[in-house]
Formats: sequence, C-alpha cells, structure tokens
Amino acid sequence: MNLNPTVLAPGFADRVHDAQQTFRVLLDAFAHPTTSQVLRCQVSAPGALTQGAAALVLALADDSTPLWLDPALACDAAVTAWLEFHTGARVVNDPSGAAFALVAAPASLPPLAVFALGTDEAPHTSTTVVVMTGQPTDEVVLGAEGPGFAEPTLWRSPFPPCFAQQWAANAAVFPRGVDLVLASDDALVALPRTTRLTMTDHTEVR
Repeated sequence: MNLNPTVLAPGFADRVHDAQQTFRVLLDAFAHPTTSQVLRCQVSAPGALTQGAAALVLALADDSTPLWLDPALACDAAVTAWLEFHTGARVVNDPSGAAFALVAAPASLPPLAVFALGTDEAPHTSTTVVVMTGQPTDEVVLGAEGPGFAEPTLWRSPFPPCFAQQWAANAAVFPRGVDLVLASDDALVALPRTTRLTMTDHTEVR
C-alpha cells in the first residue's frame, strides 16, 4: 500500500458527524430523485475520486462490503490505497458480486445488467452504482416520473442517449434492479430503480 500523505490524512474531518450528514443527504437524494442535494462535509480523497463519491464510501462501506471499481479507478494506485486504508472494503473483480460500484464518469458506465440485480425476495442485495460527475458532458434531457415526484418533470442527464433504454430494462425487472447515485465534489443526485425515464423532444429543463 502506498501510504502517501493523501492516504494517511483523515477521511472525514469529523468521522461521526460527517458520516451522519452524508447519510442524511443520501436519504434526501433518494426521496427526491434527479434533484441535487448539497453535501457540505469535506473529504481528503485522491484526485480521481470526487469528494461526494469518497464521502459515500466512507459512510457506507467497511471490511464486509464487496466493492467494484471500473478499470480507470482499479488501476489508480492512489485510489485503491485510499479505499483500503480508510474502509478496508474488499475489492471484487466481478461487478455482479458487488454491493457498491464506483464508476469514474457517466460515459464509463457499463451495462447495468452486469451488476447484481438482487432477487424478488431480497431486492436490497442489488448493487448501488456510484457514478462520479463534475466534468462537462453532452447532456440529454429526459422525462422523469415515479415515486418522489409531485408531477412528471425533466432531468438533464449526463449519460449518453442509449442510457434511457438501459434504464427502462432496469425498471422492467422491478423489484430487482440497481440504484444509481451521481456524486460530484459537493452534491449527490439519486436515481432509484423506481424512477421512470423517457426520451423527450425538449432541449431545456424547466
């Protein structure tokens, strides 16, 4: 393990308070899908990890948590050393065996079907996929509706256009299916499996 200063620095400034605050923000994000929820805690994470993604892993993962990293993150020694030192999470090679997955960018998201989808009896055993955002993307405006929406709305998605079809396939296996969390440096956006997305002709979000 490369114990450089970034790895050795405390993950959260206040371990208990910041973990609780991160969890509350995550709950708010799932209660209000596609809306940005501000994350105020500071995390000393390697540059390849957004602070939001690092905060989620610190708050939710431990040595009993199977974690999958996409190829860009898996070959980043600073990221793997930081995760091992601060969480002890077991990194797995097969995404279908992961409780959490970290993806470096929306364009790098693999097919959702490769992750654990859970079972009808235990849908909670599916993978929660954390996708890092922050870099400019060619956004696609999608219609969004479902639990947590007072009415249908529009969402500026950072994913490629083909994502809407993937998401429809994910929704079709409900109660199985993955949940997504978009994590920038200062905010979280959740996309639970219950959210329905559709292609639209709109170019602007209301």
